[in-house]
Amino acid sequence: MTEEIKPTENNKVETKSTDPTKTFLIALGLLIIVLVGVFLIPRLFPDEGVKTLTEIHKENINDGKDTDTAYVYNGYSFVYYDGLWYTQVLNAINGNLYDVPLHYGPKDLTDVIVYGDFNTFFEGIINGNIFNYSKRYYLTFNPDDENMGYVALATGELTQNLVTTFDIAPVSACIEEGVGCEDVPIVTCENTDDPVLYLTSGEPTAVYAEGNCITVQGNKEELVRAVDRFVLKMYNVMI
Repeated sequence: MTEEIKPTENNKVETKSTDPTKTFLIALGLLIIVLVGVFLIPRLFPDEGVKTLTEIHKENINDGKDTDTAYVYNGYSFVYYDGLWYTQVLNAINGNLYDVPLHYGPKDLTDVIVYGDFNTFFEGIINGNIFNYSKRYYLTFNPDDENMGYVALATGELTQNLVTTFDIAPVSACIEEGVGCEDVPIVTCENTDDPVLYLTSGEPTAVYAEGNCITVQGNKEELVRAVDRFVLKMYNVMI
C-alpha cells in the first residue's frame, strides 16, 4: 500500500512577490542617474576645444581674415559651420541677437538680379506687426511647380528668417487650387493688398518687387540662392 505524502510546513515553497511600486522607483532612480550623467558630466568636464558661433564670429571680426570658410561682408561676420553659412543679426523689434543659417554666403549671391521698390512690402509687414496684429502677409507658390522639392527647401529657409525678422510667421498660400492647397487660401499678387511673397521656378535667378508683392525666382538650387539673396537684403547686409 502506498503511503500518501502530505505537504508539511517544512516543505512548502515560498514565493516572493515583486512590489510594482518598488520596481518603478528603482527604474526611476536609474533613469535619473543616467540623465544626470548625460547633462552634468559635460558641464563638469567641458570640451575646451569647441568654440561657440558667437566666439567664432568675434574672432572673425577681430582678425579680419578672408578665407573660404570665414569672412566679413559689409560689417557682418560670415562663418561656414556644419554645412551652412551663419551670420548674426539684431532683431529691431525685440532687440534679440540671432544666428542666421543660410545655404549661401553673400559672395555667392552677387550675381542674383534684384530690382524694384521693396518699401511697400516691408512697410506693410512692419505696420501690421506694430499697429494691427490681425494684418497678415502671405507666402504663396504654384502647387504644380515642377521643382517642389526646392520650393519646399526655399520656403523653410525663408519662413525661418521672416519669423526671426518680424516675429510673425507668414500665412501659407497657393496661387491656384491643387494638391496640398485644400486648406490654405488662394493668394496671388493681384488679389490682395496685403504683403505677398511669391516663390516660383523660372529664369533668370532674380528677386523683384512690384507694389505689395515680391517675387523670388530661380530653377532648382537657384531658387534657394534667390531666397538667400532676398534674406540678406531684408537684413540690410546686401543692398
